[in-house]
Amino acid sequence: MGNFTKKPGMLVLVTTFAFVQTLVVLYLLPLRHAQSRDYSYIKALLTLVILHLGIKLYLLGILHDPVLFRRLNSFTTFAYGPLVYFQYRQLLGKPLSRPVHILHLIPFFAAFALYIFSVLTQLPLKNPALFKTIFTPYGNLGVISLLLYHSYLLVMLRRSPIPSQADQSLLQRISGLFIAAGLTGKGSKLLTEWLQIEWEGHLIPYLIFGLISFVCLRFFFTQKAESAPTLSEEIAVPSIEENRQAVMYKKSGLTQDQIEEQWQALESLMEREKPYRNPELSLDDLAGRLAISRQHTSQILSVKAGKNFYVYVNEYRVQEMIRLLNQNPRGRRMAELMRQVGFQSKTTFNTYFKAVTGMSPTEYQRLVLSESKAKRAQFKNKVKQISS
Repeated sequence: MGNFTKKPGMLVLVTTFAFVQTLVVLYLLPLRHAQSRDYSYIKALLTLVILHLGIKLYLLGILHDPVLFRRLNSFTTFAYGPLVYFQYRQLLGKPLSRPVHILHLIPFFAAFALYIFSVLTQLPLKNPALFKTIFTPYGNLGVISLLLYHSYLLVMLRRSPIPSQADQSLLQRISGLFIAAGLTGKGSKLLTEWLQIEWEGHLIPYLIFGLISFVCLRFFFTQKAESAPTLSEEIAVPSIEENRQAVMYKKSGLTQDQIEEQWQALESLMEREKPYRNPELSLDDLAGRLAISRQHTSQILSVKAGKNFYVYVNEYRVQEMIRLLNQNPRGRRMAELMRQVGFQSKTTFNTYFKAVTGMSPTEYQRLVLSESKAKRAQFKNKVKQISS
């Protein structure tokens, strides 16, 4: 073991630093959380990083067992890629269904079961050879999973970017840092074996883990600060909006009359054919129906509706849901209606429904059942004003 067993101080220090920083970030996030979007997968990711580092600290700092520290690879590595991918789909407005979530997490659950089995049976002590045989490919598969998921994510973030530039930048940085952690960890191990020198391969990856938590903390604090406009910014909004629309007209290559014409065609399409009922509806699909480019469709939505594609479509889905509930409040279950109007995720459905109506779907259903027709009509008008 050489210097590693005698002087693990630097590694303990780095691991403790990353552990404490991630713990602080997870504690502070609810205080600074941007409520307009759901970042639950990022929270789950940070929780698993804490678990990962906490176990490593226990093995090295309390048990003083560098062999287990090196070879008992963490099962959490198999979840880092899927969780960031889930967050990408959530922010894109196309969340995955629960069965697909489970499918992506099967390697994580299998790794967790193997990890628990090894600990309960004391496999490292009773059969070190078998333990090494199992956990060497186990560790390699974890790194491969990490690299593949985050490489794929970087490609997808370029092909299908998230509407929010801040969210886009956050996921790009997280994926880039995880790729760096995987490459430096595995690369340093191979290099030290080849050169026969002593260097602990966990040092740089754990420093990167601390950097990931810092990136998340900075993002949420920045989001909170940006969400509170100053008085001068509020006064300047009308002129800024006018300038923004003028620039977009110029960039789009469409005249104001053409944009108005395409906007009317889009609204007519949404009312007549209800394409939003298709849960797989994309911006490309909508552009194809209008016989215009994806870029022009996006710009028309931004100029005329002041919304991106996903907000625009999901608000139509909410309006359709309200219509169905008003027609037959005692009819089918909420989950069936949710899928009928085009929602795949219950979380997304609840978020948009509450944003449009000010109440949860269940609360609105109770209102429909209890209130008079006159009050329902009054509330419906209020909903239209909020969503317009």
